[in-house]
Amino acid sequence: DDSDSVLELSPSLQLLSEFAPSSWAYDNAHDLDLGSVAPTLLPDGYVFIAGKSGNGYVLQESALGGVGGQVYTAQVCGGAMAFGGTSFNGDTLYLPCANGVEAITVASNGSFAIGWQTSSGANGPPVLGGGSVFTVDTNSGTLYVLNATSGATQGQISVGSVPDFTSPGLLGGLALVGTRSGVV
Repeated sequence: DDSDSVLELSPSLQLLSEFAPSSWAYDNAHDLDLGSVAPTLLPDGYVFIAGKSGNGYVLQESALGGVGGQVYTAQVCGGAMAFGGTSFNGDTLYLPCANGVEAITVASNGSFAIGWQTSSGANGPPVLGGGSVFTVDTNSGTLYVLNATSGATQGQISVGSVPDFTSPGLLGGLALVGTRSGVV
């Protein structure tokens, strides 16, 4: 029914291509859909998508593959839910997981490997700047700056209570975070 899928639409909104996991009906019935992370366009003509099921999928951008037609799939987020926006640089994608941001390296053939996952609890949608990953722990209201290569914490500061899916904004030398009481 296209509710648990990735759709490619023409400029006039005609359906050109689609993808859904083979388990789409089960995922739909158990609230494990793909809709918690937006598709990410990657180099080499690939699209990455993940969702609440804890599975990540790499799709061919030129033909999304239909039902079960992914190029590659594997568990991400340690099987936990992925949610929010992703970031990527080169062949590395940074995925927001309920249990912490995860770095995923996507190979030229579409397969992927998990590089690191934060142990700090920093679980918000990540952004990249200056060779670092900026993310917010949406439970504690802490902004983390992580080394993009290793995931090691380079800095952290409490910003207060934040809404779900809070993502920092970077401007010059500033990291701006929307909180429940304003911008920090």
